[in-house]
Amino acid sequence: MKRVAAALAVLGAMAVGAFVWSRASVRPPPSLLLVTIDTLRADRVGAYGSAARLTPALDGLAAGGWTFERAVAAVPLTLPSHATLLSGLDPFHHGVRNNGTFVFPEAKETIATRLKGQGYATGAFIGAVVLDRRFGLARGFDVYDDQIARVEGGRSVLESERSCELVSRNAVAWLQSRTGPFFAWVHIYEPHAPYAPPADMASAHPGSPYEAEVATADRCLARVVAAAQAAQPQRVVAAVTSDHGEGLGDHGESTHGLFLYQSTLAVPMVIAGPGVPVGKRSRGLTRSADLAPTLLGILGVPGLSGVDGRNLLEPGEAGEAYAESDYPTGFGWAPLRSWRLGDLKLIDAPEVELYDLRTDPREERNVAGLRPADVARLRGVLRLAMGSEVRQDQRRLGAEAEERLRALGYVAGKAPAAGTPVSAVDPKTALPLFRGFERAMEAEARGDLAASARELRDLTRQDPTNLTFQRSLASALRRSSNPEEAIRVLRAAEKLDPRDAALAHDLGVALAERGQLALAIQSEERALAIDPGFVDALDHLATLHATRGELVRARAAVDRAIAIDSNHARAWSNRGNIARAQNQPGEAERSYRRARELAPDLVDALNGLGVLAVEQGSLDQAAELFVRALELDPSLDEARLNLAVVEARRGHTDRAIRLATETERVARQGDLRTKAKAFLRELGSPKP
Repeated sequence: MKRVAAALAVLGAMAVGAFVWSRASVRPPPSLLLVTIDTLRADRVGAYGSAARLTPALDGLAAGGWTFERAVAAVPLTLPSHATLLSGLDPFHHGVRNNGTFVFPEAKETIATRLKGQGYATGAFIGAVVLDRRFGLARGFDVYDDQIARVEGGRSVLESERSCELVSRNAVAWLQSRTGPFFAWVHIYEPHAPYAPPADMASAHPGSPYEAEVATADRCLARVVAAAQAAQPQRVVAAVTSDHGEGLGDHGESTHGLFLYQSTLAVPMVIAGPGVPVGKRSRGLTRSADLAPTLLGILGVPGLSGVDGRNLLEPGEAGEAYAESDYPTGFGWAPLRSWRLGDLKLIDAPEVELYDLRTDPREERNVAGLRPADVARLRGVLRLAMGSEVRQDQRRLGAEAEERLRALGYVAGKAPAAGTPVSAVDPKTALPLFRGFERAMEAEARGDLAASARELRDLTRQDPTNLTFQRSLASALRRSSNPEEAIRVLRAAEKLDPRDAALAHDLGVALAERGQLALAIQSEERALAIDPGFVDALDHLATLHATRGELVRARAAVDRAIAIDSNHARAWSNRGNIARAQNQPGEAERSYRRARELAPDLVDALNGLGVLAVEQGSLDQAAELFVRALELDPSLDEARLNLAVVEARRGHTDRAIRLATETERVARQGDLRTKAKAFLRELGSPKP
């Protein structure tokens, strides 16, 4: 009897502590849809007072649900802010302090890990590279749809993200296949800069591209909400928020990340669905960290342990909020920390700031000098909280992804290590330099590399020790076909920091473009000695070895790159090139096709598949592939010469001669010009 009683006691404890849904259950628990609209300012939402009618879908949810009027983000950067939203932890406790160089720790739970353990189907649909699976947030998701086209830096910035049309389409397809409880996270990257709304939205909001992208995001939100509600009628809790706002010129900040003002910290937060108060508006201070425990509480699921946020269903108010930005450290400037107590807000910087948000909501009057006791009190609370700070080693972001982050307006900066003296340069003082950097990035995004290089030269003269400015200048020079000057800039930068793997990789790329392959290999090997997991250094090293005919070494390097980053389209295409050189056509074709799954318009993969088609005798298919590659990149000389060969075999000699002649005239690589000349001799073409 004692054994039976003990077993019953255990079952009873399980029933109280957790509930795992099964198809045998009479009524499934509510499902959860979380939509994060990147960079959405609260004051652009109708439910928060905007009269612009940009957000009818979000406003409808607010009218039928719970609106948190004073919600604030913990950090104005995408990755660390989403880490807080999903975990209920402030950045100084989950350790993700910047974009690109940190990974969310495996030991920490999230909404996804908890709901997956409760039997929920889990799917995430991601709009931009900053939330790539490498950064740790994919854990707990059955599906993590982050296959964002990886493109060469310097092309259109839109190719560095996915439109919400595509993200929502994939999310809707997944939702339509659900039969039981689900957790879907949909990340909409609009309205992140640079603003490039669809034509119809741009026409509807002329001269207001940010507002047009807000409206675009809301349209995608409507589709996702409708699909979720159709999948589980009356059983979906829908939550919508943002990771941070946008400066739009407030305090001189056009985008976000540099400062900690309310323009980039105030965000919308709306929850609607079963178990949620209808039409309720809460005026208490609400933090991003509160969202995870609140959503789990609404679902009736056991909460996450040790979190900083609280379940807002329970009585009481937090009254305090922490915020930070380590983004300025990427430029060598001081990080920022903030503590808010009610309406009193401290920004701890070399020039300390204190604002009374009740009388000064736009933070235009710094009263730190008038209220030193309040400064000391809030600084003391902040330092006490930071006593439990978690520090983690940073992981170097791949250079390809880092270039895309730069184009999106981000620098994958390095936070100072514990014990490192903090820079005394206040981001407010450095604002003119930051504006110049933004102008340079805007020029690069629109393809004006000369203007970008001019701006960056001026910045490096003003701040000669700033490695971000040095690397960006070298990148612009290299893409402007000026590798010699790029090499000089990078060698000077290496003297400032010889332990920077990214500098060594950049130098390896520039040396390779000058044909100095042995030195390029040495530079990439130095980058990998500093950071063995540096994906783009591995991928480039594979290319260098393959160029020298060292195929075994090349294959080993590219396989290591793919093992680290399975979404690296260019590495998969490179693997196809190496497999083809190793006479493994099947392996080559699989690698090229995987590359095209990740980036359908990757010209190297199109060219590789075209070569395989030629070898298989499928000349018409090969011609289509080469033509498509040249449409996407008219400067792809190898594809033009390959197309000339195909046209000759198809009996189109005149067209073959024209293509080969053009290749001989414009090809940047000497060996291609030589091949084109030899091919023309074979065709019996007269000398041009």
